[in-house]
Amino acid sequence: MKLKLPSPAMVVALIALAVAMSGSAVAAVTFARNAGAVDGKSAVADGASLRASAGRLVATQRKGAGKGTISQRYLDVSGLAHGSTATFGKAIQLIDNQALAPVAIGDVPGLGNLTATCQDESATVGRLDPATTITFANTSGDAVNFARTVNYAGTVITALPNTATQSFKISGSQPFTMHIERSGTNYVVNGVVRQDGRNAPTAQCVVYGVALTIPPSS
Repeated sequence: MKLKLPSPAMVVALIALAVAMSGSAVAAVTFARNAGAVDGKSAVADGASLRASAGRLVATQRKGAGKGTISQRYLDVSGLAHGSTATFGKAIQLIDNQALAPVAIGDVPGLGNLTATCQDESATVGRLDPATTITFANTSGDAVNFARTVNYAGTVITALPNTATQSFKISGSQPFTMHIERSGTNYVVNGVVRQDGRNAPTAQCVVYGVALTIPPSS
């Protein structure tokens, strides 16, 4: 029996099938080779040297306190500020026609402490008008540079010897800021005084805020 040659259409179809199959195979191999890669770059494991990780992705830490995060050794954080914070807050109940004794409201770690005095500025019985006096006491053992503002105005800048204090009264509800420097370490105190119950039979002085300590860059 004599075999017939395939028709031109069949030849074209077979060539197309062969190209399609080979292309799929190449694509499958390429996909398998780059599975899990981003932009064709696979990640190196946490702990790889900086030289080995250059130009590549870095995997997050698998365990420990930094689990799920990228180790700091691969990050450039030299330009970021670092330091510690401490919060403070106190509500002081006012007594009609009286100035109360100072109440400790918090500390500026390593530098000094903060107190607040709540007093009634109204002479009318039963109609209270609370005002708050904030006092910072320098107990660092050194003289410090001191600056403060109330409601972003009324700036005072001075040197404050050891054991000395700085006091300022705030009537109404207003923010205040203190910036203190000692031997290259900066301390920033951002606080708020809130006046509750003005012209009412009961009132209080509320003080809250945060103290940030920023050591000099190493």
